[in-house]
Amino acid sequence: MKLFFTLVALAAILQARPVAAQQPYDIHLSWNSAQPHATENTMVIAWSANSATPGIVKYGRDKMLTNSKSVTPEYSQSALIYLHKAVLTGLRPNTVYYYKCGSAAAWSQTYSFKTAPVLGSQHKFTVGVWSDTQDNEFNTEFEKTDSIAQQLLKYPLQFTIHTGDIVNAGSQVPSWIRLFNIIQPVNATLPFMPVTGNHDVDNNASDAGYQKPFSIFYDFLNLPGNKTDYSFNYGNTHFVAISSGHAKGVEEAHRTDWRYGKDSPEYQWLEKDLAAARSNKKITWIIVYMHHPAYSFGWSHVQGWQDRVTPLFDQYQVDLALAGHRHVYERHKAIRNNQPLPQENIHLYPKPAGTVYITNGTSGGSPQGLGGATMSSMLFTSKSKMYNYAIMAIEGRKLTYDVYNQKGEKIDYFEMNK
Repeated sequence: MKLFFTLVALAAILQARPVAAQQPYDIHLSWNSAQPHATENTMVIAWSANSATPGIVKYGRDKMLTNSKSVTPEYSQSALIYLHKAVLTGLRPNTVYYYKCGSAAAWSQTYSFKTAPVLGSQHKFTVGVWSDTQDNEFNTEFEKTDSIAQQLLKYPLQFTIHTGDIVNAGSQVPSWIRLFNIIQPVNATLPFMPVTGNHDVDNNASDAGYQKPFSIFYDFLNLPGNKTDYSFNYGNTHFVAISSGHAKGVEEAHRTDWRYGKDSPEYQWLEKDLAAARSNKKITWIIVYMHHPAYSFGWSHVQGWQDRVTPLFDQYQVDLALAGHRHVYERHKAIRNNQPLPQENIHLYPKPAGTVYITNGTSGGSPQGLGGATMSSMLFTSKSKMYNYAIMAIEGRKLTYDVYNQKGEKIDYFEMNK
């Protein structure tokens, strides 16, 4: 019986990946360094292939691609494929680079990416925000996610952040391969910087890896630090990704092994990270993103998670906290010390004295129940079920956030001023 399931899994993996032995696929960009200037002068180009042929990245500031980087592939025991990772260093800030990857036997098309401006830059940059691309009920082949990806390609983005539940079952390798193939047009030009959701991590409390991602996550993704909790700078903004693990399950089982418990290593890391960012005169904005919302309506709300992270957000004046998990778009008033702050214009946060909390709905996982309009902190919640994504732009001391449905129709917007 075990052999049968192994063969079924192998067949699914083979079906999910391209046939050509040396053709690069699942191409994606990211940053994997926690150094303050990493987004300015580095880039990771990663891809998969079905053979052990050494890889090459050809790149340059024009399409002549005069530079090259050789890559020794690593075999993934979980995915049964060869993974390539080229770490480009010494790049110029705020510069467009062109590249192609593969080998002499088979090359990708030529893509491009742009490095970050220098730390502290007040120049405008734009970020795509998506969440819950999981392949469940109505997104079995990531068809809904594909439509969102096509929308994202219409905007002049610099990178995307993903607030978790990347796939529906983190242990299912074919889902990861299929998703990265579907969203390659986005990921091959825009660094993909996700955080884990409860569907991406081990939910079995008896396992040693409880609340941690499965090996395919570590194989596929090239992110800073421990890959589940990390931060990076871009222009005048500090981004912090924190993994909420299986917070809902921990609370329901009355367990004590919360992520970000007061004395935990991750709590100490986050406090140190936020303190450094807030004291850095080149950083104007601090944006945290996670999977479980700190404030949310109904079943998605996890009080224990809110209790553990919001005091740090208050202490270090986090400007914006983005989350997923609940498959409905929600936007709250600025909140400090668990108290919603008064607001005259529902679309404008002028010099907010608290953190603005957003639940960014779903870019694939089935849209869920509505409600929450009567919450004292709620400014906007969807009146109908929908898939959505957001476009966030930061320019100096102004931040704008526009939310769209699957058809590209704007459903909400707001502006923050410092």
